[in-house]
Amino acid sequence: MHKFFNYVFLAILAVSARSVFAAAIIPVKPLEVGIVPYMSARALITSYEPMRRYLEQTLGRPVKVYTSNGFKQFFLNAQRGDYDLVITASHFARILQKEDGYTPLVRFAAVGHASIVTALDSPIKTTQDLRGHILAVPDKLSLSTIVVLSYLDEQGLRSDTDYQLLEMPSFASAILSVQKGEAMAAVSAPGILAQMPEELSGSVTTIAHTGEFLRNIFLSHPHMERSYADLIKHALLKFGSDSDEGKKFIRGTGSGAIIPVTASDMGSLDRYIAETKRLLAETP
Repeated sequence: MHKFFNYVFLAILAVSARSVFAAAIIPVKPLEVGIVPYMSARALITSYEPMRRYLEQTLGRPVKVYTSNGFKQFFLNAQRGDYDLVITASHFARILQKEDGYTPLVRFAAVGHASIVTALDSPIKTTQDLRGHILAVPDKLSLSTIVVLSYLDEQGLRSDTDYQLLEMPSFASAILSVQKGEAMAAVSAPGILAQMPEELSGSVTTIAHTGEFLRNIFLSHPHMERSYADLIKHALLKFGSDSDEGKKFIRGTGSGAIIPVTASDMGSLDRYIAETKRLLAETP
């Protein structure tokens, strides 16, 4: 009888050892984070590295950061489920929530301000001076661009009629086009200017602030368990409030605190949905 129990015990021990060994050699799947490409890939990855590292340490699993080539491609990637955690412009966030089941977690407290900038010595002093000139935009699908074009429309200025658009890959390249004389003005935002090198941000002046909007919102993919999404939410809130790296990140990005996002916040974005979907359909 003792031999039988010993045999059973050894068998269980062997199975347990094999299970532990198997678990040890199976790599943990990285948490994949997608960030909307409002800056170049290099600039984004550098800027968000403290957050990536903090999440990796807090969650105890690898964290990888991705972006894409253009706003539409990023949106399609998110719809396809390429990312576990999405950090995106608020108009995209609302569509992903309503139509694709994403769960909003947190947002940056500081609101975004769309603006129009020109070279320091530019003859363009008001929006009406844009008539007959070229306005560089980072991407027609960026919320800053949507807000600025709507503002200019209210001022009686129609794109492709009163002024021409020059679409560029990023906010930095839009401002660079002003430096090079390829455009007379560019769409920008104070928070984004604050993240640019001085040789870019210091080369322009703002001639119009055209409205404010919610900045980036963090959402979890619907495949993520709610308890794990809550864990990530808690980590992000602590990153912004308790960690030195988080405080440095917030100062550097001008994002304000990282705070919970509310149903009211998300509802306020419905006014952008129709125009965003129209542009998504038109953009190649």
